[in-house]
Amino acid sequence: MFKTSIQLVLLLTLILIIFFVSQKYFSNEDSINEANNTITLNKSENSLSKKNSEKSNNNEIINLTFEKFDSNGNMYLIKAKKGILAGEYNINMSMVEASLIYTNNEKLTIYSNEAVFNKENFETIFSNNVKLIYQDQKLESDSLEFLFDKNIAIFRDKVRYYNQNIEAFADTVIIN
Repeated sequence: MFKTSIQLVLLLTLILIIFFVSQKYFSNEDSINEANNTITLNKSENSLSKKNSEKSNNNEIINLTFEKFDSNGNMYLIKAKKGILAGEYNINMSMVEASLIYTNNEKLTIYSNEAVFNKENFETIFSNNVKLIYQDQKLESDSLEFLFDKNIAIFRDKVRYYNQNIEAFADTVIIN
C-alpha cells in the first residue's frame, strides 16, 4: 500500500511538471515582459500612499518595458521612463525608446517624447519629436503611427528624411 501511494504521488508530480513546462514553453500566447512593471508599480503605489497631502495618480508606472515577437522572429521592444494607464489597453508614455530587432540582427530604433501604446495589439502612436534611425538613415516627424501586426509605419506632419547625400521633406511617408 505504501509503495502504491508513493508511486501515485510521483506520477502526479510528473504530470504537474509536464503541465507547467508545456504552458510556459509551448503556449501560443504573445510574450509580454511586465515583471519590471509590477515591481515598479508596487514601489510607486507604496510611496504615493505615504504622500496623503499631494495629489497622487495610482495609474502611473515608472520605467516600463514591453516586448513582443512577430511570426518571423523579429522582436519589438518598447521602453518608457513613465507611463500612465489610460483605459483597459492604452498606456500614455513619455520619454519613449522603441526598437525593432530583426532576425538578422539589424536594428531599427525610434525615439519620441510621447507615445500612446496599445498593449493588446502593440500598435503605437509616437508624437512630439519623433526620430527613427535605421543604419545610416534617419527620419524625423511630428507623428508616427506604428502598426506592429501589419508591419507598417506611417509618418505624418513635417517629415524629414536624412541619408548620407540626401535630404528630403514630405507631409506623409508610409514604410512597409
